[in-house]
Amino acid sequence: MDKRIILVANLPCSAGTYLFHYIAKALDGNAWLTGETNPYSYNPPTTYFPEDPLHRVRALELFTREEALQEYKRRLDLLVDRFLAHQEASILMIRDHSFGEGWRFRHFPDGSAAPSLVEMLDDRQIPHTCIYTHRDPFDTWLAMGRSFSSMANAFKSLDGYADFYFNSWLAWSNHSHPLINLHIETLALDEQRERNRIRSSVLGAAAAARLEAAEQPIQISRDEMGSGASGRRAERPRLMKRHPFTTAVFREVTHAQSLHRLREALGYGDPIAMTPRMRLSCLMQDLKAVARRLKRGVSQATR
Repeated sequence: MDKRIILVANLPCSAGTYLFHYIAKALDGNAWLTGETNPYSYNPPTTYFPEDPLHRVRALELFTREEALQEYKRRLDLLVDRFLAHQEASILMIRDHSFGEGWRFRHFPDGSAAPSLVEMLDDRQIPHTCIYTHRDPFDTWLAMGRSFSSMANAFKSLDGYADFYFNSWLAWSNHSHPLINLHIETLALDEQRERNRIRSSVLGAAAAARLEAAEQPIQISRDEMGSGASGRRAERPRLMKRHPFTTAVFREVTHAQSLHRLREALGYGDPIAMTPRMRLSCLMQDLKAVARRLKRGVSQATR
């Protein structure tokens, strides 16, 4: 049986969970899936993991960084070896924890650092396909501030986030063979074409044609997506609404050169323009922001 290993990279709030499961179903409904994983997200655990005999070693940080990387590689190798030896398994999909390793890529803005998962498979000369899933970076920034404020607050500015995103994507672009980009917006607007493009890239044109001929609509329930599917309610690909923002945020957007560079590189060429509807929304958010500040002031004064 032909076997395929697919590495999927994405950043938080980019519809990555949905797209990861969509790709899996498009290729093989029985694909092996991992959760988000990356050795540079190897943080000391704060909860009890009964299946991990190294829990205390990790929690007490008794591993050196190199030991931690080697242990991660050993476990990844075990997963890959089990997949390759399994007679009925045809697709293994490994979802990268791109936010974790993204901090390392900041030190290599030229994209010279290889993503760790790519490097580990390349070292073993194991063929694989790399996919980076996207949502408009401005929308991921807004959604992250709404759903994961601690992550958004790690960046001093919108441009800081855009540089982080660009460096991550550039590292994958430079070291994949080649990198396949999948945008939630494009998938929603032309699902058949995008679905066939993914299948052809991974499985070949003949296999893609056979799958298209027997096609059933791909639906993904929230239970299937599990945790991490923040904001995802639809079972089918759809355009996602932009979260509201203040006038101050719009002013920042107009001067965010790194964001403009990133959006252009990813194919988001349409400018973020102030429409009458957007202006009204911004004014509403401005008023809500003033109301929140007044409420906090009253609360502090009465303590």
